[in-house]
Amino acid sequence: MRRAVPLLFLVVSCAGPTPLADGGAPTDAADVTDGRPTPPPSDAGTPSDAGLDEDAGLPPSSDCPPGEGRLAVTEVRGSIEDGAEIVVCGDLFGAQGPNILLFDDMEGREGGAAVAADDPVIGAWTDPGGLYADDAGRSGSGAMVVNDTTDTGGRGVSSTVGLVDPSGRFGLRHFDEVFLHLSIRDLGDFPGNGSSPTMFSSDSSAKDVWMMFGGRGDNYEYSCRTECNGHDLVFATHTGRGSFKTDGNNTRSRWWLPDFWQFQQWNTMSTYLRIDPERPYEASRGVFEHVAAGSGYTRSDYEGQILQELAGLPPVWDRLKVGAWYRGAGDVRRVVDDVYIAIGPGAAARVEIANAPRIEDATRVAVSTAHGWSSDRIEATVRLGDLDRSEPLYLFVVTADAERSAGSLLTL
Repeated sequence: MRRAVPLLFLVVSCAGPTPLADGGAPTDAADVTDGRPTPPPSDAGTPSDAGLDEDAGLPPSSDCPPGEGRLAVTEVRGSIEDGAEIVVCGDLFGAQGPNILLFDDMEGREGGAAVAADDPVIGAWTDPGGLYADDAGRSGSGAMVVNDTTDTGGRGVSSTVGLVDPSGRFGLRHFDEVFLHLSIRDLGDFPGNGSSPTMFSSDSSAKDVWMMFGGRGDNYEYSCRTECNGHDLVFATHTGRGSFKTDGNNTRSRWWLPDFWQFQQWNTMSTYLRIDPERPYEASRGVFEHVAAGSGYTRSDYEGQILQELAGLPPVWDRLKVGAWYRGAGDVRRVVDDVYIAIGPGAAARVEIANAPRIEDATRVAVSTAHGWSSDRIEATVRLGDLDRSEPLYLFVVTADAERSAGSLLTL
Protein backbone atom coordinates (compact mmCIF):
# COMPACT_ATOMS: atom_id res chain seq x y z
CA MET A 1 0.00 0.00 0.00
CA ARG A 2 1.41 3.38 -0.96
CA ARG A 3 2.23 5.69 1.94
CA ALA A 4 0.88 9.19 1.45
CA VAL A 5 3.05 12.16 2.37
CA PRO A 6 1.04 14.79 4.23
CA LEU A 7 0.89 18.46 3.36
CA LEU A 8 3.60 20.48 5.06
CA PHE A 9 1.94 22.58 7.74
CA LEU A 10 3.23 25.86 9.09
CA VAL A 11 4.15 26.04 12.74
CA VAL A 12 1.66 27.75 15.00
CA SER A 13 3.05 27.68 18.49
CA CYS A 14 0.97 29.49 21.09
CA ALA A 15 2.99 29.92 24.24
CA GLY A 16 1.04 29.05 27.34
CA PRO A 17 1.68 30.03 30.93
CA THR A 18 1.21 26.64 32.53
CA PRO A 19 3.32 23.51 31.88
CA LEU A 20 1.73 20.09 31.53
CA ALA A 21 0.97 18.77 34.99
CA ASP A 22 0.47 15.31 36.44
CA GLY A 23 3.55 13.90 34.76
CA GLY A 24 3.32 10.71 36.77
CA ALA A 25 -0.44 10.32 36.93
CA PRO A 26 -1.44 6.71 36.23
CA THR A 27 -4.42 5.67 34.18
CA ASP A 28 -7.00 3.15 35.30
CA ALA A 29 -7.47 1.12 32.12
CA ALA A 30 -5.74 -2.24 31.95
CA ASP A 31 -3.63 -3.25 28.98
CA VAL A 32 -5.73 -5.14 26.47
CA THR A 33 -3.27 -8.05 26.58
CA ASP A 34 -3.84 -8.70 30.29
CA GLY A 35 -4.40 -12.39 30.86
CA ARG A 36 -2.92 -13.63 27.61
CA PRO A 37 0.63 -14.16 26.34
CA THR A 38 2.42 -11.09 25.04
CA PRO A 39 3.53 -11.40 21.41
CA PRO A 40 7.26 -11.25 20.72
CA PRO A 41 8.58 -7.66 20.72
CA SER A 42 8.88 -5.92 17.39
CA ASP A 43 12.19 -4.44 16.30
CA ALA A 44 12.56 -1.20 18.25
CA GLY A 45 14.73 0.20 15.51
CA THR A 46 12.07 -0.15 12.84
CA PRO A 47 10.57 3.30 12.14
CA SER A 48 7.03 1.97 11.80
CA ASP A 49 4.88 -0.90 10.71
CA ALA A 50 1.87 1.38 10.80
CA GLY A 51 -1.21 1.04 8.68
CA LEU A 52 -4.11 -1.35 8.35
CA ASP A 53 -4.44 -4.08 5.80
CA GLU A 54 -7.80 -2.59 4.86
CA ASP A 55 -8.60 0.94 3.75
CA ALA A 56 -11.76 2.67 2.54
CA GLY A 57 -12.40 -0.20 0.15
CA LEU A 58 -11.36 -1.23 -3.33
CA PRO A 59 -11.31 1.67 -5.79
CA PRO A 60 -14.88 1.94 -7.10
CA SER A 61 -15.41 1.65 -10.84
CA SER A 62 -15.69 5.21 -12.08
CA ASP A 63 -18.88 6.37 -13.72
CA CYS A 64 -18.05 9.99 -12.96
CA PRO A 65 -17.50 12.64 -15.63
CA PRO A 66 -13.93 13.75 -16.43
CA GLY A 67 -12.35 15.94 -13.78
CA GLU A 68 -11.17 19.51 -13.98
CA GLY A 69 -7.48 18.93 -13.27
CA ARG A 70 -7.72 20.34 -9.75
CA LEU A 71 -8.92 19.16 -6.35
CA ALA A 72 -12.67 19.68 -6.61
CA VAL A 73 -16.06 18.09 -6.02
CA THR A 74 -18.07 18.17 -9.25
CA GLU A 75 -21.14 16.10 -8.39
CA VAL A 76 -22.80 14.41 -5.41
CA ARG A 77 -25.29 11.62 -6.07
CA GLY A 78 -27.75 10.32 -3.51
CA SER A 79 -29.91 11.59 -0.70
CA ILE A 80 -28.35 13.80 1.96
CA GLU A 81 -29.95 12.09 4.92
CA ASP A 82 -28.24 10.56 7.90
CA GLY A 83 -27.24 6.98 7.08
CA ALA A 84 -27.87 7.35 3.33
CA GLU A 85 -25.34 6.21 0.73
CA ILE A 86 -23.82 8.79 -1.61
CA VAL A 87 -21.32 8.92 -4.46
CA VAL A 88 -18.98 11.91 -4.65
CA CYS A 89 -17.49 12.69 -8.06
CA GLY A 90 -14.57 15.03 -8.67
CA ASP A 91 -10.87 15.10 -9.34
CA LEU A 92 -7.52 14.71 -7.57
CA PHE A 93 -8.96 13.08 -4.45
CA GLY A 94 -5.89 10.83 -4.44
CA ALA A 95 -5.75 7.05 -4.54
CA GLN A 96 -5.49 6.57 -0.76
CA GLY A 97 -8.65 6.56 1.35
CA PRO A 98 -8.94 6.31 5.13
CA ASN A 99 -8.52 3.24 7.31
CA ILE A 100 -11.41 3.86 9.72
CA LEU A 101 -10.63 2.32 13.08
CA LEU A 102 -13.86 3.38 14.79
CA PHE A 103 -17.04 5.37 14.30
CA ASP A 104 -19.59 5.54 17.11
CA ASP A 105 -22.63 7.83 17.15
CA MET A 106 -23.81 6.44 20.54
CA GLU A 107 -27.36 5.98 19.25
CA GLY A 108 -29.86 3.25 20.16
CA ARG A 109 -28.49 2.72 23.67
CA GLU A 110 -30.44 2.86 26.91
CA GLY A 111 -29.52 5.60 29.34
CA GLY A 112 -27.35 4.25 32.16
CA ALA A 113 -26.32 1.16 30.18
CA ALA A 114 -22.64 0.24 30.13
CA VAL A 115 -20.63 0.74 26.95
CA ALA A 116 -20.03 -2.61 25.22
CA ALA A 117 -17.23 -3.67 22.87
CA ASP A 118 -19.40 -4.17 19.78
CA ASP A 119 -21.53 -1.02 20.15
CA PRO A 120 -19.78 1.19 17.53
CA VAL A 121 -21.20 1.51 14.02
CA ILE A 122 -17.71 0.79 12.65
CA GLY A 123 -14.99 -1.03 14.59
CA ALA A 124 -15.08 -2.02 18.26
CA TRP A 125 -13.89 -0.87 21.66
CA THR A 126 -11.04 -3.16 22.71
CA ASP A 127 -11.54 -2.26 26.37
CA PRO A 128 -14.93 -0.53 26.85
CA GLY A 129 -15.79 1.69 29.78
CA GLY A 130 -18.34 4.30 30.72
CA LEU A 131 -22.10 4.68 30.52
CA TYR A 132 -24.62 6.02 28.04
CA ALA A 133 -26.93 8.98 28.38
CA ASP A 134 -30.05 8.93 26.21
CA ASP A 135 -31.01 12.58 26.65
CA ALA A 136 -27.80 14.47 25.89
CA GLY A 137 -26.73 13.58 22.34
CA ARG A 138 -25.37 15.73 19.54
CA SER A 139 -26.39 13.70 16.50
CA GLY A 140 -29.47 12.27 18.20
CA SER A 141 -30.34 11.51 21.80
CA GLY A 142 -27.40 9.27 22.76
CA ALA A 143 -23.98 10.21 24.13
CA MET A 144 -21.23 8.58 26.18
CA VAL A 145 -20.83 9.83 29.75
CA VAL A 146 -17.07 10.01 30.30
CA ASN A 147 -17.09 11.82 33.65
CA ASP A 148 -19.86 12.35 36.18
CA THR A 149 -19.66 13.30 39.84
CA THR A 150 -22.23 10.65 40.77
CA ASP A 151 -22.10 7.98 38.06
CA THR A 152 -18.30 7.73 37.73
CA GLY A 153 -17.17 9.32 40.99
CA GLY A 154 -15.67 12.25 39.12
CA ARG A 155 -13.11 10.02 37.39
CA GLY A 156 -12.57 9.19 33.73
CA VAL A 157 -14.03 5.97 32.33
CA SER A 158 -11.43 5.28 29.64
CA SER A 159 -12.93 3.37 26.71
CA THR A 160 -9.91 2.07 24.79
CA VAL A 161 -9.74 1.43 21.05
CA GLY A 162 -7.03 -0.22 18.97
CA LEU A 163 -6.85 -2.76 16.17
CA VAL A 164 -6.26 -6.29 17.47
CA ASP A 165 -3.11 -7.63 15.82
CA PRO A 166 -1.06 -10.53 17.25
CA SER A 167 2.07 -9.14 15.59
CA GLY A 168 1.88 -5.97 17.69
CA ARG A 169 4.04 -5.91 20.79
CA PHE A 170 1.00 -5.56 23.05
CA GLY A 171 -1.45 -7.32 20.75
CA LEU A 172 -2.56 -4.19 18.87
CA ARG A 173 -1.54 -2.78 15.49
CA HIS A 174 1.19 -0.13 15.53
CA PHE A 175 0.61 3.20 13.76
CA ASP A 176 2.36 6.55 13.36
CA GLU A 177 -0.42 8.49 11.63
CA VAL A 178 -3.84 9.29 13.08
CA PHE A 179 -6.95 11.41 12.56
CA LEU A 180 -9.42 11.95 15.39
CA HIS A 181 -12.79 13.74 15.23
CA LEU A 182 -15.23 13.95 18.14
CA SER A 183 -17.54 16.30 20.03
CA ILE A 184 -17.41 17.06 23.78
CA ARG A 185 -19.82 18.96 26.02
CA ASP A 186 -20.05 19.78 29.71
CA LEU A 187 -23.49 19.59 31.31
CA GLY A 188 -22.09 20.65 34.69
CA ASP A 189 -18.88 22.23 35.95
CA PHE A 190 -15.71 22.19 33.91
CA PRO A 191 -13.55 19.45 35.52
CA GLY A 192 -11.07 20.42 38.22
CA ASN A 193 -10.69 22.62 41.27
CA GLY A 194 -12.23 26.07 41.47
CA SER A 195 -14.25 25.63 38.28
CA SER A 196 -17.90 26.29 37.46
CA PRO A 197 -20.13 25.75 34.40
CA THR A 198 -18.62 28.92 32.93
CA MET A 199 -15.13 28.96 34.48
CA PHE A 200 -12.01 26.87 33.92
CA SER A 201 -10.26 25.13 36.79
CA SER A 202 -7.01 26.52 38.09
CA ASP A 203 -5.24 23.17 37.72
CA SER A 204 -4.54 20.50 35.14
CA SER A 205 -7.88 18.74 35.03
CA ALA A 206 -8.85 17.00 31.78
CA LYS A 207 -7.33 14.51 29.35
CA ASP A 208 -10.24 13.58 27.08
CA VAL A 209 -8.39 11.40 24.55
CA TRP A 210 -5.05 9.86 25.52
CA MET A 211 -3.04 8.06 22.81
CA MET A 212 -0.11 5.83 23.76
CA PHE A 213 1.96 2.72 23.10
CA GLY A 214 0.95 0.07 25.62
CA GLY A 215 -1.70 0.31 28.32
CA ARG A 216 0.62 2.22 30.68
CA GLY A 217 2.16 4.44 28.05
CA ASP A 218 1.35 7.42 30.27
CA ASN A 219 4.19 6.49 32.65
CA TYR A 220 7.32 5.15 30.97
CA GLU A 221 9.49 4.73 34.07
CA TYR A 222 6.76 2.99 36.07
CA SER A 223 5.89 0.63 33.22
CA CYS A 224 9.54 -0.38 32.75
CA ARG A 225 9.39 -2.25 36.06
CA THR A 226 7.78 -4.99 33.97
CA GLU A 227 7.78 -4.06 30.25
CA CYS A 228 8.27 -0.54 28.94
CA ASN A 229 5.27 1.40 27.54
CA GLY A 230 5.34 5.04 26.45
CA HIS A 231 4.89 7.77 23.81
CA ASP A 232 1.70 9.14 25.37
CA LEU A 233 -0.05 12.12 23.77
CA VAL A 234 -3.26 13.87 24.85
CA PHE A 235 -5.75 15.51 22.45
CA ALA A 236 -5.85 18.13 24.01
CA THR A 237 -4.91 18.35 27.68
CA HIS A 238 -6.24 21.21 29.82
CA THR A 239 -3.22 22.43 31.78
CA GLY A 240 -5.05 25.04 33.86
CA ARG A 241 -6.88 28.39 33.55
CA GLY A 242 -8.05 27.73 29.99
CA SER A 243 -4.69 26.74 28.49
CA PHE A 244 -4.72 23.68 26.24
CA LYS A 245 -1.84 21.73 24.73
CA THR A 246 -1.36 18.63 22.61
CA ASP A 247 1.26 16.92 24.76
CA GLY A 248 1.97 14.00 27.07
CA ASN A 249 3.95 12.95 30.11
CA ASN A 250 6.87 11.53 28.12
CA THR A 251 6.72 13.52 24.88
CA ARG A 252 8.40 16.73 23.74
CA SER A 253 5.62 18.73 22.13
CA ARG A 254 5.51 22.52 21.90
CA TRP A 255 1.99 22.47 20.47
CA TRP A 256 0.06 25.02 22.52
CA LEU A 257 -3.44 25.62 21.20
CA PRO A 258 -5.28 28.93 20.82
CA ASP A 259 -8.35 29.74 22.90
CA PHE A 260 -11.20 27.58 21.63
CA TRP A 261 -13.30 26.01 24.40
CA GLN A 262 -16.98 27.00 24.57
CA PHE A 263 -18.70 26.39 27.91
CA GLN A 264 -21.93 24.35 27.93
CA GLN A 265 -21.81 23.91 24.13
CA TRP A 266 -20.74 21.10 21.83
CA ASN A 267 -17.04 21.49 21.10
CA THR A 268 -16.36 19.62 17.85
CA MET A 269 -12.65 18.95 17.46
CA SER A 270 -10.38 17.15 15.05
CA THR A 271 -6.65 16.46 15.16
CA TYR A 272 -4.49 15.04 12.39
CA LEU A 273 -0.95 13.97 13.28
CA ARG A 274 1.78 12.14 11.41
CA ILE A 275 5.26 11.22 12.59
CA ASP A 276 7.93 11.29 9.88
CA PRO A 277 9.26 7.70 9.93
CA GLU A 278 12.62 8.89 8.60
CA ARG A 279 13.05 11.37 11.48
CA PRO A 280 10.59 10.21 14.14
CA TYR A 281 12.15 12.18 16.99
CA GLU A 282 12.51 15.39 15.02
CA ALA A 283 9.66 15.85 12.57
CA SER A 284 5.93 15.59 13.07
CA ARG A 285 3.18 17.45 11.30
CA GLY A 286 -0.35 18.07 12.38
CA VAL A 287 -3.41 20.23 12.38
CA PHE A 288 -6.02 20.91 15.06
CA GLU A 289 -9.47 22.23 14.09
CA HIS A 290 -12.39 23.22 16.30
CA VAL A 291 -15.91 24.46 15.62
CA ALA A 292 -18.68 25.51 17.97
CA ALA A 293 -21.87 27.50 17.59
CA GLY A 294 -20.60 30.23 19.90
CA SER A 295 -17.15 30.75 18.41
CA GLY A 296 -17.02 29.51 14.83
CA TYR A 297 -13.85 27.95 13.44
CA THR A 298 -10.40 27.75 15.06
CA ARG A 299 -7.29 26.13 13.58
CA SER A 300 -3.75 25.47 14.75
CA ASP A 301 -1.02 23.95 12.55
CA TYR A 302 2.12 22.35 13.91
CA GLU A 303 5.49 21.17 12.66
CA GLY A 304 8.10 20.00 15.12
CA GLN A 305 9.01 17.40 17.69
CA ILE A 306 6.38 15.23 19.36
CA LEU A 307 8.12 12.00 20.37
CA GLN A 308 11.31 11.63 22.35
CA GLU A 309 13.48 8.55 22.03
CA LEU A 310 12.67 6.03 24.76
CA ALA A 311 14.91 3.00 25.21
CA GLY A 312 13.34 -0.18 23.92
CA LEU A 313 10.33 1.44 22.24
CA PRO A 314 9.58 1.94 18.54
CA PRO A 315 8.28 5.42 17.59
CA VAL A 316 4.64 4.37 17.23
CA TRP A 317 1.31 4.21 19.07
CA ASP A 318 -1.17 1.36 19.35
CA ARG A 319 -4.28 2.67 21.16
CA LEU A 320 -6.42 5.65 22.11
CA LYS A 321 -8.33 6.02 25.38
CA VAL A 322 -11.50 8.14 25.25
CA GLY A 323 -12.51 9.72 28.56
CA ALA A 324 -9.07 8.92 29.91
CA TRP A 325 -8.48 11.08 33.00
CA TYR A 326 -10.14 13.91 34.94
CA ARG A 327 -9.34 15.54 38.25
CA GLY A 328 -12.01 14.51 40.74
CA ALA A 329 -13.46 17.86 41.77
CA GLY A 330 -16.58 19.89 41.10
CA ASP A 331 -20.11 18.94 40.06
CA VAL A 332 -19.11 17.46 36.71
CA ARG A 333 -21.02 15.76 33.92
CA ARG A 334 -19.08 15.54 30.63
CA VAL A 335 -20.39 13.72 27.55
CA VAL A 336 -18.81 12.69 24.24
CA ASP A 337 -20.52 11.95 20.93
CA ASP A 338 -19.77 11.08 17.29
CA VAL A 339 -16.28 9.62 17.72
CA TYR A 340 -14.44 9.00 14.43
CA ILE A 341 -10.87 7.64 14.36
CA ALA A 342 -8.71 6.67 11.37
CA ILE A 343 -5.14 5.36 11.61
CA GLY A 344 -2.26 4.54 9.30
CA PRO A 345 -1.63 5.82 5.76
CA GLY A 346 -4.51 7.93 4.49
CA ALA A 347 -5.79 8.78 7.98
CA ALA A 348 -6.44 12.39 6.97
CA ALA A 349 -8.57 11.44 3.93
CA ARG A 350 -12.25 12.07 4.61
CA VAL A 351 -15.59 13.48 3.48
CA GLU A 352 -16.93 16.40 5.51
CA ILE A 353 -20.28 18.18 5.50
CA ALA A 354 -20.48 21.68 6.99
CA ASN A 355 -22.93 24.56 7.24
CA ALA A 356 -20.84 27.06 5.25
CA PRO A 357 -19.20 27.15 1.79
CA ARG A 358 -15.84 27.89 3.44
CA ILE A 359 -14.75 25.71 6.32
CA GLU A 360 -13.41 28.83 8.05
CA ASP A 361 -16.98 30.14 8.29
CA ALA A 362 -18.53 26.91 9.59
CA THR A 363 -19.99 26.44 13.06
CA ARG A 364 -20.93 22.77 12.54
CA VAL A 365 -18.94 20.04 10.77
CA ALA A 366 -19.59 16.29 10.53
CA VAL A 367 -17.40 13.56 9.04
CA SER A 368 -19.11 10.98 6.82
CA THR A 369 -17.69 7.46 6.65
CA ALA A 370 -16.06 6.61 3.30
CA HIS A 371 -16.00 2.98 2.18
CA GLY A 372 -14.84 3.30 -1.43
CA TRP A 373 -12.16 5.72 -2.61
CA SER A 374 -10.40 6.57 -5.87
CA SER A 375 -8.94 9.71 -7.38
CA ASP A 376 -12.24 10.78 -8.95
CA ARG A 377 -14.95 8.84 -7.08
CA ILE A 378 -15.79 8.25 -3.41
CA GLU A 379 -18.54 6.12 -1.90
CA ALA A 380 -19.61 7.15 1.59
CA THR A 381 -22.34 6.91 4.20
CA VAL A 382 -23.75 10.27 5.23
CA ARG A 383 -23.23 11.27 8.88
CA LEU A 384 -24.90 14.59 9.65
CA GLY A 385 -24.05 14.98 13.33
CA ASP A 386 -25.81 18.12 14.57
CA LEU A 387 -26.21 19.69 11.12
CA ASP A 388 -29.60 21.24 10.37
CA ARG A 389 -31.03 20.17 7.00
CA SER A 390 -33.14 23.34 6.90
CA GLU A 391 -30.02 25.43 6.17
CA PRO A 392 -27.62 25.17 3.20
CA LEU A 393 -25.05 22.40 3.58
CA TYR A 394 -21.74 21.96 1.76
CA LEU A 395 -19.59 18.90 1.12
CA PHE A 396 -15.78 18.92 1.27
CA VAL A 397 -13.22 16.24 0.41
CA VAL A 398 -9.94 16.14 2.34
CA THR A 399 -7.12 14.14 0.75
CA ALA A 400 -4.57 11.85 2.41
CA ASP A 401 -2.17 14.81 2.08
CA ALA A 402 -4.57 16.85 4.27
CA GLU A 403 -5.60 19.17 1.44
CA ARG A 404 -9.25 20.27 1.50
CA SER A 405 -11.41 20.97 -1.55
CA ALA A 406 -13.72 23.94 -1.85
CA GLY A 407 -17.20 23.34 -0.50
CA SER A 408 -19.83 21.98 -2.89
CA LEU A 409 -23.45 23.04 -2.24
CA LEU A 410 -25.66 20.02 -1.59
CA THR A 411 -29.18 19.60 -2.91
CA LEU A 412 -31.38 18.55 0.00
